[in-house]
Amino acid sequence: MTPARKHPRLSRLLLLFFLKSAAVNATFPQPSIIASDNNSKIHQALTTLLSGPLSGQDLLLVTDDHTQRLLDLNQVMEAAGASLTPVFLATQHSLLHTPRPAHHTKGTLLTALLLFYQDPTDFLLLLADNTNWNPSYLVLFCLNPNLNTTTVLSQPVVQRSHFILLLHPSVQADRHRIYAYTSLPMQVSGRGRPLTKAPMGLWTQHNFHTRQSLFQPRFQNFGGYVVKVTVLCYDEPFLYFRDEDGCQGSNVHAPDFGGKDFCQGINVDALHILAKKLGFRFVMISPDEINFGEKVNGTWTGLFGQLMYENKDLNINVFQPNPDSASEFDYIYPYWDTSFSFLLILPTPLPQWTNILYPFSSLIWALIFVTTILVSCPLGLLLHHLFHLRDSVTNAFEVSSGLVGQSMRVAEEVQVWWVRVWLLCWLLAVDILSSVYSGNLVAMLTVPAFPPKLHTAEQLAATNFIPSMADYGSFVPDALRTSQNPTLAMLGEKLFLDPDLTPCDPYNALIEKVLRGTHALLVSRDYLRFTQAKKNVTRSTYLMEERLYKNYMTWFLPQHTPYTATFSHHMTRLLETGILAKLYRDHVGTLITHDTQVRGDGVLNLSHLQGAFILLVLGLGVAFIVLLLERLTNKTPPSPPP
Repeated sequence: MTPARKHPRLSRLLLLFFLKSAAVNATFPQPSIIASDNNSKIHQALTTLLSGPLSGQDLLLVTDDHTQRLLDLNQVMEAAGASLTPVFLATQHSLLHTPRPAHHTKGTLLTALLLFYQDPTDFLLLLADNTNWNPSYLVLFCLNPNLNTTTVLSQPVVQRSHFILLLHPSVQADRHRIYAYTSLPMQVSGRGRPLTKAPMGLWTQHNFHTRQSLFQPRFQNFGGYVVKVTVLCYDEPFLYFRDEDGCQGSNVHAPDFGGKDFCQGINVDALHILAKKLGFRFVMISPDEINFGEKVNGTWTGLFGQLMYENKDLNINVFQPNPDSASEFDYIYPYWDTSFSFLLILPTPLPQWTNILYPFSSLIWALIFVTTILVSCPLGLLLHHLFHLRDSVTNAFEVSSGLVGQSMRVAEEVQVWWVRVWLLCWLLAVDILSSVYSGNLVAMLTVPAFPPKLHTAEQLAATNFIPSMADYGSFVPDALRTSQNPTLAMLGEKLFLDPDLTPCDPYNALIEKVLRGTHALLVSRDYLRFTQAKKNVTRSTYLMEERLYKNYMTWFLPQHTPYTATFSHHMTRLLETGILAKLYRDHVGTLITHDTQVRGDGVLNLSHLQGAFILLVLGLGVAFIVLLLERLTNKTPPSPPP
């Protein structure tokens, strides 16, 4: 075995050292054109750029054929090489035809520097086919003062980058200067045209000596841009219809244009905040069918299909990133965590007459019975044997009467300290037990008692409940069926998918099945809590404690959307400042807190206290039976007490 295989960390360090050395020490053909004043300015600006603001982070340097003949890149690399860590070199041809690692072409830590003399439009059109091309920082350095760089900036592949800098030389009255530009496509000029090429000023080392001054934010103001939002208003409490007529209205909702806002929720409120902050307007568009979207035979359907094929800009439904969606769409940093839970009907309450037993568990009742026998019977036998005090059974019953707060004559008749200590310990114990029983009895009499609930998926799988979901394109059905967990796989086999989704209430039929006690509804936990309160079934249903597939909610945008990071930043700020939590409370907090409180009826009636009367009737019946037995076994009538 080679040393590199024994020490993989060493091999990686050697490989990294080789790549860096090859990058910094790469040589270029010597320029065949004599450097002019313009080339001298470009050479100086490029050296300053590489050794200053662009130093310290990964850099991809891409050149065209003419660049190597116009500039002495060897000299540039030597002048700036000490501060470059690392540099990846490529020509336009090699970038298009040579496979590269993803971190060479995309990422928040990558800066791409494109040097070109000829019009790079054809190259950029071919580069657009590379879905991995998306550097966060893009520098376009044009060496030709006569080239129309506005066309270059307008290319979609250029607009993918979150930050863009264009350096373009200019010759006026034999004076050679370099000007800096950025691109603000969301804003318009005084003539009403998009600021595809927005000037930043004359390039000098003093003006652009930091990375922040070099890369200015492009999306601080959207300039009234209209964001097309595709939504389905079925993700309570994050998205839901404002009223019952909303689901029957138009499928185009434009609140910022005077139209009625049919869809409301936490995400709509958050989008309004972002729109006001960033200066954009939005129109919400609902598809004709209820299909949240999934990838079927290589084609996206539903809301994802709207983003992929229908030129929509944003989706604010409750989605979680998965390998397919994360690789083909942009998404913001998760702003909320959720999970899936089962909604089940509460078991039928136990008969109220049994409430008299509920203050103590079966174990406590058994311990009380055994303890009473062990305390009263031995003491009764000892009192009868040592002091000839009545019979043993009478003594035992008298000692046991302490459980119900009765006085014991034994303590007065027997003047022996060991008996007093015995009775003192017993009285303390029964006083505590009777106090606890009495205190807990009030709650047990007024609150219905239920059989044990189901708490785990394993318990649910062992019952006759049918797991059910609406067939809206969720990943959960496939995840259950293909799960390696036997319990989840069993639930997946039993899962019922309801294809009949009514526009106004897609879960109404399934909730009715839940209330009939045949099905268990599986949806996100936030949705179930909101639905419980909205349909007033909080007291008749419950959420199973075990949570499945905990995940994180996000908003999706088309792939390579340059303002994804802007939306992500501001949504994270809403989360960190507690605004999202406040919106959540506004929509569901008070409603859920009010409806989930379990209250008694206020007064005790016969249904609450029937257990005591039943116990009395049973006791009298037992006494009557004992009386009959005594009369049958003893013909002599008992003597009256003295």
